[in-house]
Order: sequence, then structure tokens, then C-alpha cells
Amino acid sequence: MVELTNDDLKCISTFEELTGASVRDCIIAEDAITFIVAEGDLGKAIGKKGANITRVRQAFGRQVLVFEDSEQMEKFVRSLFAPIAVTNINVHDKMDSKTIYVHVDERDRGTAIGKGGNRIKLARTLVQRKFNCDLRLATH
Repeated sequence: MVELTNDDLKCISTFEELTGASVRDCIIAEDAITFIVAEGDLGKAIGKKGANITRVRQAFGRQVLVFEDSEQMEKFVRSLFAPIAVTNINVHDKMDSKTIYVHVDERDRGTAIGKGGNRIKLARTLVQRKFNCDLRLATH
């Protein structure tokens, strides 16, 4: 379990008040705040025509990213890369470490990596925090 700071808890509280969605985790970065919401709460977090997420972005004054939680590793990883089509997910167990290989189409590779590698770095951090394993991007 990841320890949340007071700042994390304040952000979670504000997000939950504005959206009605339950937050499972939060990562605060300089340029964005990322929230993992309970399974089934993504629609609540975004709101009708994006009204809730717009309010949240205005309240925090920066980009806000929202992903849906899942206890199923594959489902969680797919949500991190949506709307990119993940063609396959392989999990490799070696001794005391686990690595998830996420396969995307070659033309989606740049989007999956993100500007300056931000998307893949965030996905790695979230997978490490939740499932304690590494994440690698693979293309075919």
C-alpha cells in the first residue's frame, strides 16, 4: 500500500467533493494530477459532457488525468493506455520480479509513449504502485 501525503489527501478530498467519484490513488506532478478512481466511477468523475472534469481542472489549475481502477492487472493496464488499442499483454515472472509487456500497434507507439515519455512513465509508476511490477512497451 502506498502512503499518501497530506497534499495527496487534500487533492483526493477536493476531487471527490467535485465529482462524487471515489478515489483509490493520486499522484501529484508539477504539470498534472493523476487520479485512479474506483471501478465503475470513471463516468462520475468525468460527468455529463465533461462538466465534472472541467470543474476539477479549474479548481486545480492544471491538467487532471483520470483512470479507472481494477484488481485485474490486464484491465487496469488497458485503462492506462485507453483509447490506444492494446493488442496483447504478457506477464513475465522471473525469480522475484514481474514484468508486464504491453503490445501496441507500431503506429500507436508514439501516443503510447507520450510527449517526453510522460504517458509511459506514468503508466510504469502506477503499475509499480499497484501491482509491484515493471512495465515495458512492445510493438509489432
